[in-house]
Amino acid sequence: MTTTTIKVPTFDELEFEEKRHIYTLNGAVIPSVTTIMKPLSQSLYGGIDEAVLNAAAARGTAVHNAIENYTLFGIADLAPEYRGYLDAYIAWRNEYSPEPLANECKVYHKILRYAGTSDMLAVIDGKLILIDFKTSSSVNKMLTGVQLEAYAKAYESHGLKVDGKAILHLKKNGKFSWVYYDRNDSASWDVFGALLTVFNHIEKYKK
Repeated sequence: MTTTTIKVPTFDELEFEEKRHIYTLNGAVIPSVTTIMKPLSQSLYGGIDEAVLNAAAARGTAVHNAIENYTLFGIADLAPEYRGYLDAYIAWRNEYSPEPLANECKVYHKILRYAGTSDMLAVIDGKLILIDFKTSSSVNKMLTGVQLEAYAKAYESHGLKVDGKAILHLKKNGKFSWVYYDRNDSASWDVFGALLTVFNHIEKYKK
């Protein structure tokens, strides 16, 4: 597989309001993967102080923005307290030689009508890999497997099939770990489907 044979779809009909974290499809609000997965994330992070969660979110946003600037423009600009995470990303690029096709990719499922933003689609060793970056202290597969599968199935609904999925876990000390997932994860997809059913059921009775 070469990059010339892959066309990553873009979706002008899908808009994202970052401040409220709301996706709209042709003007209609649709749920995000993050929102649908709240029962899972709350089971892990529900008891953590809000200030700690906000600090982690700010770090993640800063690192994601820095990665995008580095990937697109070669600019290595990040606050000193976060620089190690960017160094980890650069080390990963040097080792894996990815060919990035798209960054911060907004996508929605054509039939199930949910949306999300995957961090990167890249060709590595001839395979199209869906990648999400994490700066947390560890990678929780209960969450990440479901999240990646939801993104992959959304792309697949538009005719783009990935060959694999991965979490690039970036660490403050400049190190990284590469957590790879197979293309089809039926267990994670079943979980996401159940969460979506519950979400839709709750929304139905809000109206």
